[in-house]
Amino acid sequence: MYSLQEYSLAMQIRKEKEWGGKKIHLYMATLGMDVPTHKIEAWIYRKQEPFITKIIKQVKETSKELTPKKAYIIGTICGDGYLTTDNRIGLSVCDKDFAEYFKCCLENVYGIQCVLRVRDTKYTNFCKSPKRQYVVFLASKLIAEDLLNYMDSYKTRRWRVPLQIQNSTKENQAAFIRGFADSEGSVRLRKGHGEIALHSINKESLVQVQELLKVFEVKSSINYKKGGYYIDITNYDSLKKFNENIGFIIKRKQAALSQLLTTYKRKGLRKYSEEYKVLAMQLLKQGLNHRQIAKLMSTSYCNIYDWEKALKKNRGDLNER
Repeated sequence: MYSLQEYSLAMQIRKEKEWGGKKIHLYMATLGMDVPTHKIEAWIYRKQEPFITKIIKQVKETSKELTPKKAYIIGTICGDGYLTTDNRIGLSVCDKDFAEYFKCCLENVYGIQCVLRVRDTKYTNFCKSPKRQYVVFLASKLIAEDLLNYMDSYKTRRWRVPLQIQNSTKENQAAFIRGFADSEGSVRLRKGHGEIALHSINKESLVQVQELLKVFEVKSSINYKKGGYYIDITNYDSLKKFNENIGFIIKRKQAALSQLLTTYKRKGLRKYSEEYKVLAMQLLKQGLNHRQIAKLMSTSYCNIYDWEKALKKNRGDLNER
C-alpha cells in the first residue's frame, strides 16, 4: 500500500525533471520513502494509480443510519465476512444467494458498486471436496471507518455485539442475528426433532447473541465442542420463533429449518390417557427433564412440553389447550 503523498511526489518529479523510475526511486529513498522502481514506472509509464486513490469514494449521506441491511452487514462481518486493515470489506462463500444479498446490502447502504466474482477451488491434499466460491469485494476507506464506529475490531476473537445493535429496534437486532446465522449457523435434522447451532470460538460474544435471541423469546444454551462454542436451539417454540422473526437468507438453510419444523409431532394430545399425562408430569416434578421422560415413555419430548404448557394454562386439565 502506497500513500497519495508518495504517488503525488513521484508524479511531480517526473513532470518537473523528467527523470526515469530508477532515478526517482533513489531520490525518494533519501526522503525516507521506500517505493520500488517497478511501482514508480507503473505510475509514470502505464498510468496506474496507487490503490489508495481508488478507494476514496463518496458514500450515501444516509449511510451512517443503522438500518436492517446495515445490521445484516455487521452481523455477516462478525461471521464469514471480513474487514481488513487496508479498508477491504468482503465475503467469500459457497452460497450464491448469500453473496448476492450481502452485495445488495452494501450497495443499498453505501451507494458504491461492489465486485462479485466466481472462483473455482481446486482439489488438493487439504481440500478434498472443492466448492465454487462466490466472492464479494469492496474497498473504501470511508465505509471501513463507518463500520469501525460499531466496534474496534471484527476479528474472530475480538468482535462483540455493538451497543448500537443491543439498543436498537427488534428489526435491526433480527437482521444482525440473521447475518451472523447465515455465516456461522447450521441446521440439523433428526428423527422427530432438530436444532439450530450458531458457532464461534468467541464465547463472550455468543453470550451477547444469546441475549439478543431472548428478545424474540428464543431459548437456547451455549455448549462446547472441540474447536469452539455454539449456541444450541432445540425447543420447538424457540425454533418456530426463530423461523418467524429471524430466519435465514441462505435458501438451503431456510429450507432445512422449514423441514425441521414439520418433523415435530405437534398433534394428537388426546390419544394419550389422562393417567399417562399425569405420570409424565409427576416424572417432571421429580426432576427428570423432558427428553428423559419422553424416552422412558416412548413419546416425543415435544408432547411433554405441550402437556406441561396445557397444565399451566388450564390449571390441571391436560386434554385442553
